[in-house]
Amino acid sequence: MIAWSLSQFRRTILRDFVLDIMQTFEDFDYSLPQMATLLLLDDEGELTIKRVTELLGRSISATSRLLDQLVVRGMISRREDERDRRTKRVAITEQGRALIMTLEQRRADAQIAVMEYLSAEEQAEVTRAMVMLAEAGKRRKTQYGPPGTGAQ
Repeated sequence: MIAWSLSQFRRTILRDFVLDIMQTFEDFDYSLPQMATLLLLDDEGELTIKRVTELLGRSISATSRLLDQLVVRGMISRREDERDRRTKRVAITEQGRALIMTLEQRRADAQIAVMEYLSAEEQAEVTRAMVMLAEAGKRRKTQYGPPGTGAQ
């Protein structure tokens, strides 16, 4: 029951969210791996290209092409590691962070629009549940660490 309910809610949100993004950003053509990379760098901070490759589960060449595209778009920066010049590091830029923040706000707006069809009491209940889920997510991240670490 919970899986079905979450699926139905997410489907409504995703549909509205994606349509809104397409209407807002006429040239929005980021791939899922590119978006995953931006979210990863926003969450984890600066990483080596090798680590991004591991976390995305892609080849070095595919990851390098993906990162090149994000550098060209100004979404991430790339630099040499000070201690090992063979190692390259990437980080999200302010422009990339602004895109993520905009997308998160749009998704929240889509969720709030659905919540408007609830009574005040139901909205308060959902809000409490969302706070609990956010806290559980923090605990999970603390327990398991970043994605791709093998624990889960």
